[in-house]
Amino acid sequence: MTLQSVGFVGAGLMGAGMARCILAAGHPTSLLVHKNRTPVDPLLAEGATEAKDLVTLLQGVEVVITCLPNADVVEMMADAIVPQMRSGQIWIEATTSRPEVSERLASRLAERGAIFSDAPVTGGPKQAEEGALASLVGCAEEHYPNIEALVSTYSRLVRRFGPAGRGHAAKLLNNLVTQGTTILLADAFQCAGKLGVDKRALYEVMMSGAARSGTLEKAVAPALGGNFDSAQFTIENAAKDLCYGRDLIQSLAPERAPVVSALSDRLAMLVAQDRGAQFVSAMLDPGQP
Repeated sequence: MTLQSVGFVGAGLMGAGMARCILAAGHPTSLLVHKNRTPVDPLLAEGATEAKDLVTLLQGVEVVITCLPNADVVEMMADAIVPQMRSGQIWIEATTSRPEVSERLASRLAERGAIFSDAPVTGGPKQAEEGALASLVGCAEEHYPNIEALVSTYSRLVRRFGPAGRGHAAKLLNNLVTQGTTILLADAFQCAGKLGVDKRALYEVMMSGAARSGTLEKAVAPALGGNFDSAQFTIENAAKDLCYGRDLIQSLAPERAPVVSALSDRLAMLVAQDRGAQFVSAMLDPGQP
């Protein structure tokens, strides 16, 4: 059986690993020209091809997967992608974006007979390379088996959350918990240092009780050994995700928004202090303000 050809847009920190897994699974894979050659050139050496522009990319593939910085970039890219989509062609959108953007794109593609699915991921670059991400899918039920087969090439866990937009809604709720936990852990361990509380003992107690989490293990354990770059997700991206999550909560249940707003404002302040490029685990660094 011939596997579907895939065009990948955004082969960066996360996308490169995802594209490598797609290629390794046997899908003919084409990449959009990327200004950062570091992740792209090895993929080309492994058998991927490179398209000079979006039109060329879309003409040669059955599926396009995008992994972009934010919802604004997705919408800007959509103005170039949507007019080129043909009947039966699939767009899988893996950016952490706004649910309403995905809803609009699904409607626009349906008018052309094309298929849209939002499928943001959880995990980091290491999990992307290992094909061990989790994909949170929003799409029409009849299209899910095909979407699942494709995103399973780079995902250990795939779940459908409903129609288009629900995958992004689920991802924002997930990141509200994970990034909120990161902020609370950073505050707790920074204060522990100032109080003279044994940080390692505190970590061991948290790991043995209800405070235990993947975030605690991934960010705090390395930080205790002086590694503050273990959670490879930037403060800028976390701020973006919490901003989207805040807006989502505000639209549904304004009475629940103050806590989310405070967390969002906290990260926005760090971005304003030129710390956006740091990984979120840097918030645990006692040498940082």
